[in-house]
Formats: sequence, structure tokens, C-alpha cells
Amino acid sequence: MRAWVSYGGGGLQQLQLETRSLPQPGPGQVRLRMRAAAVALRDFKLVGGAYGDAGVRVPGGEGVGEIEALGDGVEGWQLGQRASPLFVHGYTAERITPEAIAASSLGGLRRDGCFAEAMLADAAALVAVPPHLSDAAAATLPFAGLTAWCALRSAAPAPGDWVVVQGPIGVMLAALQFAHAAGAQVIVTSKNDDKLARARAAGAAQTINYQSTPEWAAAVREITRGAGASLVLDPGGTQTIAQSLQALRPGGTCAVVGALGASPELGVSLPWLLGHGLRVVGCNGGSLAEHRAMAGAVSKSGIVPRVERVWPFESLPEALAAAPKAEQFGKVVLQIG
Repeated sequence: MRAWVSYGGGGLQQLQLETRSLPQPGPGQVRLRMRAAAVALRDFKLVGGAYGDAGVRVPGGEGVGEIEALGDGVEGWQLGQRASPLFVHGYTAERITPEAIAASSLGGLRRDGCFAEAMLADAAALVAVPPHLSDAAAATLPFAGLTAWCALRSAAPAPGDWVVVQGPIGVMLAALQFAHAAGAQVIVTSKNDDKLARARAAGAAQTINYQSTPEWAAAVREITRGAGASLVLDPGGTQTIAQSLQALRPGGTCAVVGALGASPELGVSLPWLLGHGLRVVGCNGGSLAEHRAMAGAVSKSGIVPRVERVWPFESLPEALAAAPKAEQFGKVVLQIG
């Protein structure tokens, strides 16, 4: 089988397409013949060493494959069945330690990921793929979709509640789809008017260009007739978090879903936070139970994640090079099988 291998986080120039022996599943494991894998900014950063030295590692945090071999003791799964491996592969219980997150995140510092023609996965950390989804669409769910799902669940907006998402790509676009399907009214911010138009076509009730309206929290309050939003998804930006909190209604939730501009000086007003009873939660993937709940909701609702571009397996370096530009509207996917 072939696999893309990163050596020590030295950047795209050290990424190699190698031929490896086909891995054999041990007890409790399955071998997935990978069909597709999503390409994200996280993968670009890992290959570039942003998270530290990952050593010799197969990147790729989210994907979908077909079960082609079962290890001893595996029950409940069949050969030929499509499945996605859980992104934080050890998050199969209600709680998990930070050490276990670091050790079991697919395509992270310590565990190989999805950019390979075959991979091993724990049978206890698999999720069945919604049957109506293509391989490419299904590959976007294990991280981007799940993070968005957990962010929505953190606030459980009711029909008619206002939800703000910042930038219609990746996690934010998935959140737009989930919130719209739940009956919430969604406000999308972006500096790109074309993307805002596409967001409205995808279900956004209102849009704001944050470049022409940098104090966009005031615009949110105007749209919501002074009430504020029940939930704001924040990309973890130094310049966004203060606006996110100011856009919330009393008792509202800010779900931080990234670390776009992580800084010790976030400009958060603690009196505002305390006085309005706001909640700030971090969402970065989720548990096995949450992933299965999301997959069930996707199957029931018929939601189809938006895929902007599908790259051939051999073109991973080009796909990764485009990731920091964030020019796409939907997700970018690597077609493997």
C-alpha cells in the first residue's frame, strides 16, 4: 500500500509518498481500505512542525474507509462496511485525559492518520457512515463536522434562536448547516462578499462583512433587535473573541473552535463576561457517543456536507499548500480509493 509520510515536521518538501507493507489488524482492530480523507489547516501545520516534532508520521485527521480485515474478537462490524475512525481515537468513554487526547488524535504527534491507502483502527472507535453520503462528503464529518456538532450542542439553540458563525468554511460551514437544520437563524460573517452570498444560499438568515463592519457585534445586536445571539462560534482569534462575547445575549455561549490567533492578550472584558452570565467553551472534535449522535442526525436530516474540491491522492502536497489560504467555501478532500 502507499502512504504519505511526514518526517519530523520539516514542511511540505519532506513529505514523501512511500510504499509500505499492508498492516495486519491485531485483536480488537480492523483494517480500513481508505476511500477519502479531508484536508485541513491542521494537517498543513502538523507537516510544518507547528505542534512539535511528530517524528515519522502519516498525517490526516479525518477520513472514511471500507473494512477489509477484522482482528480477533471484533464484533458488530462486517467486511465491506463503510466506517470513519474517531478523530480522538481514545475518546470512547465519557471523559478523557489531556494525555490521552495527545496520544490518540489521528494524524497527530503520536498516531498515524488517514493519508494512506490502508490504516488500522480500533473497532471500538468506529462510526458507521450515513448511507446517503458520498465518500468525499463523509470524510468531512470526523473532525470539522463533529466540532461543529459539539459547539451547537453546547448551547442547544432552540428554533428561532440566533447563531453566529465566522467564515463559511470548515467547522463554521458545518455549523451553519446543523444550525439551519435545527431551525435556528444563522448570521455569517466574512470579508468575502461572494462567500457571504453563497452562505445565504446555504441557509444563512443574515450576513455581515466584518471588513467593512469591524465592530460587527453591534450589527448582530441590531439584527437581533437588541437581544443578542444565543451562540457564537469563534475561531480563536485575538481580534474576534471580544466581538464574539459582545454579540451574545445574557446567558449566551461562545464556542471556541480553533486557535486562529491565540494570544495571551485576547481583550476579553471580565466584567462583561460576568455581568452577562456568559459561557465560553472549547470544542475540538468530540467523543464516540457524540460522533455517533451526529452521524445519526445527519442520516435523519439528509444533510450533505459541502465539498469544494476533490484532489487525487498523489496531489496531497498541492492540497496542503492551499490550506492556509482558506479560499474555498466548502471542504477540501483527498480521493484515495
